[in-house]
Amino acid sequence: MPGSTDPTSSGSGSSGPTALQTGTEGPRSGGRPTTAETLQLSDDIRRAALALFLERGYEGTSLDDIARAAGTTKPSLYVRFRDKESLFSGVMHWAIGRADWPEPESRPPDLDDLEGALRSIADAAVRRATNPSMVGLTRIIVAQAARFPDLAQRTLAASWNRQSFIADLLRRHAANGVIVADEPEILTEHFLALVAGTPARLASFGVVRDAATQQHHTNLAIELFLRGLRPG
Repeated sequence: MPGSTDPTSSGSGSSGPTALQTGTEGPRSGGRPTTAETLQLSDDIRRAALALFLERGYEGTSLDDIARAAGTTKPSLYVRFRDKESLFSGVMHWAIGRADWPEPESRPPDLDDLEGALRSIADAAVRRATNPSMVGLTRIIVAQAARFPDLAQRTLAASWNRQSFIADLLRRHAANGVIVADEPEILTEHFLALVAGTPARLASFGVVRDAATQQHHTNLAIELFLRGLRPG
């Protein structure tokens, strides 16, 4: 399971998933920067680096490219990161850890409505899995897994909050006798794989179902999941 105004939001061309919107055009003016300007530059660097890494990959992106896109100089990058590897790792961790990237998390659904809650969670999981920026991030993390093994673990851990929520939802309704869910954590993994696993895999190959078709698949997956949990 890292908002809609982020420079890596979906789209095409200059507003595409890797468009650079740092608010800068070329090198910044000289003089001692204020604290606010320093923080803004750090944010611009992260946004520019993320967009370039997603667009060009790790090998295809240079520090000069990032500095130019962020409207700064390479020495400014070295003040914040010791080398390209640390910049890449830091930027990826920053993106993965953001609750608003690649789009804001959905509001928690009504826990008393099991099917409605699962539907809301499933829709959010599919949107996230098929978001062009998330697809790009997944591709680059897989490609660089040997060099940055911690990033894969961090990506998996980022979905922990959603998994915990689903497990608690299942426990709640199991306690009420609505379903049988003796191992909610394992059931949660199966649910997410059922609703979002195939869409994510298809998106990695550039295939995204139209909204109506995807909704039909999601509805069937939820129906199948609930049928296996209902007693009797």
